[in-house]
Amino acid sequence: MHRCIVLTLAAVLSFAGAASAADPVMPLSEVRAGMVCTALSVVHGTEISSFNAEVLDVIADDPAAGGARLLVRVSGPAVDATGVGPGFSGSPIICDGRYAGAISEGIGEYGNKVVLATPIEAILGARPRAPASARHAPRLLRAARSLAGPLTVSGLSPRTSRLLTRAAARVDRTVLAAPPGPLGGYAPQQLVPGAAVSAALSTGDISLGAVGTVAYRDGDQVFAFGHALDGLGRRSLFMQDSYVFGVIGNPVGVPDFGAMTYKLASSGGHPLGEITNDTFAAIAGTLGTEPASIPLRVTARRRGSADRVALDSRLADERPLDLGAGLSLVAPLAASTALDRLQGSLEPVALTACVRFRVRELGKPIGFCNPYFDGFTPLSDVAEAAAMVDEFDLAPLHIRGSAVSMEVTGAFADDVIVGARGPRRARAGSAVPVRVALRRRGGGSRTLTVQVPVPSGLQPGVRTLVIEGNGFPADEEDILLELVGELTGDSGARASAAEPRSAKQLARQVAAVHRPLGIAAHFRRRDSRVVLSSTEVRFDGRARVRLRVVPARR
Repeated sequence: MHRCIVLTLAAVLSFAGAASAADPVMPLSEVRAGMVCTALSVVHGTEISSFNAEVLDVIADDPAAGGARLLVRVSGPAVDATGVGPGFSGSPIICDGRYAGAISEGIGEYGNKVVLATPIEAILGARPRAPASARHAPRLLRAARSLAGPLTVSGLSPRTSRLLTRAAARVDRTVLAAPPGPLGGYAPQQLVPGAAVSAALSTGDISLGAVGTVAYRDGDQVFAFGHALDGLGRRSLFMQDSYVFGVIGNPVGVPDFGAMTYKLASSGGHPLGEITNDTFAAIAGTLGTEPASIPLRVTARRRGSADRVALDSRLADERPLDLGAGLSLVAPLAASTALDRLQGSLEPVALTACVRFRVRELGKPIGFCNPYFDGFTPLSDVAEAAAMVDEFDLAPLHIRGSAVSMEVTGAFADDVIVGARGPRRARAGSAVPVRVALRRRGGGSRTLTVQVPVPSGLQPGVRTLVIEGNGFPADEEDILLELVGELTGDSGARASAAEPRSAKQLARQVAAVHRPLGIAAHFRRRDSRVVLSSTEVRFDGRARVRLRVVPARR
């Protein structure tokens, strides 16, 4: 049995508080197998706990597998029942009063007690050289998996959380939904070594980020995680504190299979500074100044009622770094959550959704207002419009604010097209009357007449006119595909559109998102147009009419 080190509360606080002024570090060259050190991390709430970290070995650098590492075994009441996993990354290891490294990777060991740690020199920006006695273990390094915290979201409705979780699973990412904090809230925390910290894409009512642990602090400079967030270099994210609800234990310890111990922690903490760097060895940031951000307000209300839901968030604006602002991910998630909270069910309703982006370059907001007969299609349209704005980079675009507003207008009738009759002959360039037979779901039949334009360039001969309802809603799969695209940064679905070259062109493209609802007609798919608009009746179904097209008059 390994010797247990018990720290009093005063000792823990002395470790945590001392980092305000460049605590001493232990070079990798001085770390030796057999050292029994102390690790710090939060396992519940915001209080920093301590546990033992025995150095089993020093692993030499391997060019094919990564830098040098410490192989450590953890023990003590704080971790005996669960071991360590995602959320513990960055937990500092202190040997003889000096910071030697921070927990960073698991090796799949049953019980999650034996893990790797990144040397403190690497965390602080150097590439330390291991001593000549260090063990070469390339297989171990290749098998290691960083204890990167899953994407943690706070504030989403249960249905929206499930949508995001399913989308993330398709791209091998893990999403955890957690409350924003305890019922009574909690005070802002000092980001000292061992404290829980979040690198957040958004903050406020909807918060998304990754939670880890502070590894080291030098004045206002904070270093965390002991591994990369995304490894993208310069960043501009919210640096927040975090509340840990507890450690969920799984002794198998294989993150690739979802079998792992992890901290259930909130990403919705207090913004305390800015994450400015994201390297392979750590993330780093500065306390005090927050990153540039874009306010997002999402509202949902019921027409003729006082029922109303409003969500306010801020999104870290990384567009100057060519990393976007997360509008196309957060905006549809917030819209879905607001609608769920207003409705309290998945009952189909008619609604109007409006998107507005206020930019300094234009007097009027960029956006659209469209009617819908379901709750999924507006989410896809919100994501598409937000992506256009987020990705626009051919001219300055100063976004002052963004908003999504939804008004539920009530129930709607549902008519199915069961047949259509038109004239035997139609002249190109003219409009012809077509009688459409409809059958209402639930009973009743009727007919109506629509005027269908015949394209002037349509070749003479017998042609097929298609009459169809376009109000059939998108399904869950459509918004899943949108979310998958946003999680992977793949906007290929929108790549076919001509890239706007000015704010005015961008505004026109965003305004064109979605089409009027009603009955559409076409001889050729590219010529399809709505010939009868309706926001009160949803038209489904399809019918075909054969007619002879004669040349246009000269």
